[in-house]
Amino acid sequence: MSIPKFDTDHFDRYYCALVTPYKPDSLEVDEEGYRRLVRYFTAAEDFRRTRGALIVNPEAGEIFYLTPEERKRLIKVILEERPADMPIFAGCYGVRRDEVIASALEAKALGVDGIFVMPPAGTMEVTTAIDGSKNPEIWTNHVRAIAEATQLPLIVHPSHPRTMEWGGALPIETVKMVLEQVPSVVGWKMIYGHAAAHFRIARYIRSLPRHVGILNALHFCYHTALVCDLLDGAVQGSYNFNMESLVQHSMAWEEGDIARAKQIWNTQVMPVLEYIYADYSRLHIRYKLATWIRGLIAHPFMRPPMPEPRREEADRIYEIISRTDLSCIGRSEFEETLKRKEAILRAFLPGLTPL
Repeated sequence: MSIPKFDTDHFDRYYCALVTPYKPDSLEVDEEGYRRLVRYFTAAEDFRRTRGALIVNPEAGEIFYLTPEERKRLIKVILEERPADMPIFAGCYGVRRDEVIASALEAKALGVDGIFVMPPAGTMEVTTAIDGSKNPEIWTNHVRAIAEATQLPLIVHPSHPRTMEWGGALPIETVKMVLEQVPSVVGWKMIYGHAAAHFRIARYIRSLPRHVGILNALHFCYHTALVCDLLDGAVQGSYNFNMESLVQHSMAWEEGDIARAKQIWNTQVMPVLEYIYADYSRLHIRYKLATWIRGLIAHPFMRPPMPEPRREEADRIYEIISRTDLSCIGRSEFEETLKRKEAILRAFLPGLTPL
């Protein structure tokens, strides 16, 4: 089957990879809580003005631990709430290829604008031991299959086992094969672990004969990429808990108010992101802690086997956010919610004795 070619900057946006809220006393998906979280973004005029958009069922949203029916319900909610001019991309997941395709086709049938392609799952050959330099066809076949089946625009989340050369992202051999053989890819999430890798990939993407959006992780190489005209948007979980500051920074930068942009970045953005990203083995746990502390979801707990949040993490994030201009929950709510952890986890897995 042929794959459509997209050559457009329409999908160059600042995407929030949305977390998934659970009900106050359980790990059951909170659809109304999700609706409120979506409205937090869609009702924010400045988020929309700065080309904000949303991704439903990303890794930050615990897609791996949601049922197909839960993923479907979240897509329905976000599509009911989204403004007509805001693109919505959806993650797809499965272990076997047919499960991945079924997940992507379900999202298409519901009406999403594109698919957020995450890594293949399963055995070591395609996950923990994959070598994208020597085996670029593994990812290429994965992305091509989704492209052929859906005929939709794709954004790629190029996670790969860490290497000295490429950090935690796909090496250039795979990047080239994917982008040269799958013309429906409209965006590439930039999660490269150091500047040399980041800019080598970015400059290759810019050299293509069609447009593919360079979508940064906002905390890494951000301003250098802006100055070099190597940034078209972002895919980032930090919008969940720091949307206001990130939007204000973008507006200051676009207006040429560099002093104001620096002030926001150094006092409101980086103090939070430096801690959140200090330990990648705890990244999504900290995303959810921070989103809860902002008062945007009922609690921070995640479905096992996701680790439980640590008390010192919660205290530290609360302290950092309290020193910014961002609002957060009261201390009594903070303490009472943490005390409910065991009851909430037991409600999901009866008989579980948390550590």
